[in-house]
Amino acid sequence: MFFLIRAALIAVLLALPLMGCVDDSTGGSGSDNSDADGFDFTVMFANYADNIILPNYEAVARLAIDIESETGPISTYCQSIGTANESAAVNAAKNAWDGLMLAIQETELHILGPAASNNNALSNRLNSSAIGSISLCGVDQSVVQSAQDPGFDIDSKTVTQRGIGALEYLLFNSDLAQNCPSQIVETADWDSRPAAQRQLLRCEYAIVVASDIASTAADLRDAWSSDAGDYRSTFINPANTGDSLEELSDALFYLDLDVADRKLAIPTGVNDACAALSCPQSVESPYSQYSLDNIRANLQSFGTLMTGGSGLGFDDLIDDAGVPELNQRFADNTAAAIAFIDTASESLFEQASAIDSSAAETDCNNAYANPDVIGRFSACNLLGVIKLINDDLKIGFVAAIEVDLPDRAQSDND
Repeated sequence: MFFLIRAALIAVLLALPLMGCVDDSTGGSGSDNSDADGFDFTVMFANYADNIILPNYEAVARLAIDIESETGPISTYCQSIGTANESAAVNAAKNAWDGLMLAIQETELHILGPAASNNNALSNRLNSSAIGSISLCGVDQSVVQSAQDPGFDIDSKTVTQRGIGALEYLLFNSDLAQNCPSQIVETADWDSRPAAQRQLLRCEYAIVVASDIASTAADLRDAWSSDAGDYRSTFINPANTGDSLEELSDALFYLDLDVADRKLAIPTGVNDACAALSCPQSVESPYSQYSLDNIRANLQSFGTLMTGGSGLGFDDLIDDAGVPELNQRFADNTAAAIAFIDTASESLFEQASAIDSSAAETDCNNAYANPDVIGRFSACNLLGVIKLINDDLKIGFVAAIEVDLPDRAQSDND
C-alpha cells in the first residue's frame, strides 16, 4: 500500500507544472536586464506591480462585486430561501465564496505598501484571520443591526466582524443559533425567531459584507493605480530600490510566519502555541473546511512571486548570485507541498481532530520531521515540506538577494 501511495504522489508531482524554472527570454541570467553589475530593478518592480499585484486586487474587487450584486449568487440565494431552489442556490453562493477566498489568498503573499500600512489595516479588512478568530457575537449583532438601522455602517465594526471570514460564517454555518451572552440586546430574541427569518437576515447581511470586501479591494487597487494613489510610482522608483526590495522580499515570509506557523503548525499541535495535542478549532476556514485550499493558493502565489511570473523576478536575482540550485529547490518543494494538498483525503480540520492521542502526535511529528516519508497525516508532511522552503528563505534566499530577515522571522524558532 505504501508504494502505491508513494507512486500516486510522485505522479502528481510529475504532472504539476515546474514552478521557478528560469527562462532567458523573460529576464533570466542571460538577459541584458539581469547583468550582475546592473540588474534592472525598475523593470522587475514594474513587472510585480503591473502583472501580479494590481491584477490580484482587481480580481478580488471583481469577484466581490459579482457575488454581492443584485443578480449575484448571494441575492439569488436570499430569494430562494424556503423554495425548491434553495439548495442549489446556497451551493452556488458557497462556490462563489470559494473563488473569492482563493483570490484573497493570492494577495496575502504581497502584503506590502498600502496593504501593510497601519498594521496591515486594509489587508485585515479582507481577511482578519491573522489577528484572531471571527467575532461570532459581533457578526450576530451586526446581522440584526443592519436589518433594523437604516444608518448601519459596517465601517464602525472591527475587522473580526467583517471580511471573508465573516462571509464564510454567514454562508456556511447551518447552525442558526446566536453566539452572544444573554445581556446583548440585539440578539436577545434571536433564537425564538422563525428559522427562515434568521436565515434570510444572515443572507442579507452577507451581501453587506461582500460589498465591504469589494470596497476594500478597490481601495487597495486604487492605492497602487497610476491614476489614483499611485503607490506603483513609489514602488518602482530607482531611488527606493532598497526599500522596495526589502518590502517585496519580506512579504514572501508570509509562507513562514502565517502559512507554516498559524495555518498549519498550530492546528496540528506542532507549534507550542497550541497547548493541547492539537487545535483543530484554529484552522483558518472552520465552517467551509477549505483550509488546505487556502494554503494551496498561498503556495501558488508564492511560486509566482518568487519567479515574477513570466517577467523579471527573484529567480533571476538568485541566478545572478550564482545559486540556480536554490531556484530548483524552491520549485521542487513548492510542487511537493501542492501535491500533498492535492492528494489529501481529509480536510485539515479532520486531520487535526484525529491527532487526539500521544501515538497520533508522534505520527504527526515524524511526518513533519521526515516529509518525504508518507505518513498518516499528510498535513504534517505538508508542514515539513513548507519548512524546507522556509529554511531556504531564511538562509539561501536572504544571502542571494542581499536583504535582511523580517523582524518577526528573526525571532521565529522553527
